[in-house]
Order: sequence, then C-alpha cells, then structure tokens
Amino acid sequence: MSNPLDKLLNFAHRSYVRMEAEQLILECLELEDLAPFNDMLEKLVLAGATSLYLIREVLEEVLSAKSILNQEGLGVRQDLMDAFSEFGVNVPELLYADGPEAFQQIYHQNIKQHINAVAPNLLAGDEALLQEICSDASERVVNIARRLSLLNILEDAARDWMSSLAYEMIRSGGLEDDTYSKPTLH
Repeated sequence: MSNPLDKLLNFAHRSYVRMEAEQLILECLELEDLAPFNDMLEKLVLAGATSLYLIREVLEEVLSAKSILNQEGLGVRQDLMDAFSEFGVNVPELLYADGPEAFQQIYHQNIKQHINAVAPNLLAGDEALLQEICSDASERVVNIARRLSLLNILEDAARDWMSSLAYEMIRSGGLEDDTYSKPTLH
C-alpha cells in the first residue's frame, strides 16, 4: 500500500504537469508554434510507460482548451444572430449550419443582397454596420478555426503517444505498483 505522502506528491506532480501543459498550449496557440508542446510530450515519452498518467493529464488540458474555443465559436454565432435580430433582418439559413463554414459563406456571399432582399428599407448606415459585424464575426471564427486546428494536432499527438505508451506498459507487464516515477520536464 502506498504512503499517503506519496499519493499527495503524485497528485501535486500531476497538477504541476497539467498547469505546465495549460501554459504551453496557450503559448503554442499564440505563437502558432507546436514545438514547445511537442518537446514536453517528448520528455514525458522518454521517461517511459510510467508517464502515461501524465500524458493523460496533458490530453485533458488540450480537450479543455478545445471546449473553450468551441464555446467561443458558439458565442460568435449568437452575437451575429442577435445583431441580425436587432436590425430586424431575418437570420440567414447559413447561421444555423455548423462550424466556421457558415460564417465564411456569409462573409463571402454578397451579404448586401441578402440584407436588401429581406430588409429593403434598412438605412445605408445600418446596412454598412451589419456588413462590418458580419466581417468581424468571420475574422473571429477564422481565428477560432485556426486555433482549433492546432489543438487537433496537439490532441492527435497526445493520443498517439498515450496509445504507444499503453502498448509498451502492457507488453512489459504493467507497473509494479500503483505509483509511477516522476519524469522531469526540464
């Protein structure tokens, strides 16, 4: 049976790795460079099958970041729907579609034609403002889609390494006890 202090230290170490992963994910998204994250994964993998639990924590951070971005995308869609509603313009069917494609289509379609067709009496200033709102929403969604794409790459890498380490753990007969060694990240 493990010592309660060992369990506490293992928990603290997993928490530290998770916070480190969170910071690296933010850095990777900001710089659009996945190298720091991949370096962290590489160090964990080189520590062996015992770091499987830590990579799982890293994966959980990636999934959390994806969830936050998906919520942000839904917020952009809702903001755009609210803007159309405030101007008394029927919401284009495209806004009910899933994903960033809907916003791209709105942005690339002639939104002026849609606005004129459903609200011909809209003032020119309101029309221009609505077009700017659509343009801004499109740019925001493109940014979200780009970050989600990077997160998908990070997720795939973490899942691949988890599978490889799980295979290695099974092949080698598993862990001797319920603890694992503490691979270093630096």
